Amino acid sequence: MNILVIVAHPDDEVLGMGGTIKKLSKKHTVSLCVVSEGASAQYKEQKMIQVRHNDCIKCGKLLGITNFEFLDYPDMQLDTISQLKINIDIEKILKKYKPDIVYTTPYHDLNKDHQCVFESTLVATRSTFIKIKKLLCFELPGNVRTPFTPNLYENISSEIKIKIKSFQQYTSEVEKFPHPRSIEAIESLSLVRGTESGFKYAEAFTLIKEFVE
Repeated sequence: MNILVIVAHPDDEVLGMGGTIKKLSKKHTVSLCVVSEGASAQYKEQKMIQVRHNDCIKCGKLLGITNFEFLDYPDMQLDTISQLKINIDIEKILKKYKPDIVYTTPYHDLNKDHQCVFESTLVATRSTFIKIKKLLCFELPGNVRTPFTPNLYENISSEIKIKIKSFQQYTSEVEKFPHPRSIEAIESLSLVRGTESGFKYAEAFTLIKEFVE
């Protein structure tokens, strides 16, 4: 089975579903599409774009990701770009990898890039264009407009250590507690979702649509 993860920034994939990616990659092919370069809004140095690419690949290799696609749209500016253009690029990735299941960023938080990627993925995976079995969005730590409302939980009790180790490959992104991108916060959110679902550690998802033949 082919799995495609579509994210706005390098590190969204591990923060949102690193444990689940590790589980999936043991049996399936997992590909990653990163829409934004994830650096220019935070760093002045152009070299940081390549640093984020390299960190993403190091992280992904630990998680078992096979294929990497970097679209390199400008960081934190996706809402200023034609959605049609982003839709077309995501459609090309879908045609290339022909995924059975697609995961993407959530719509509920305050990050415009996450919202734009969610909307474009929703359009690109319309049933008249490409046949997928499921589309899900994952939860990301940070400020939100509305609470994330999961209807699916993945047990990552055996994968929490590799999730944290993989995130630590993003050396410029690990923050000190109580920042949402601190190791303590990542583990705490996994514990909360585990408590809700009867696991020790879990990742939360919303099933957006499913097609059953």
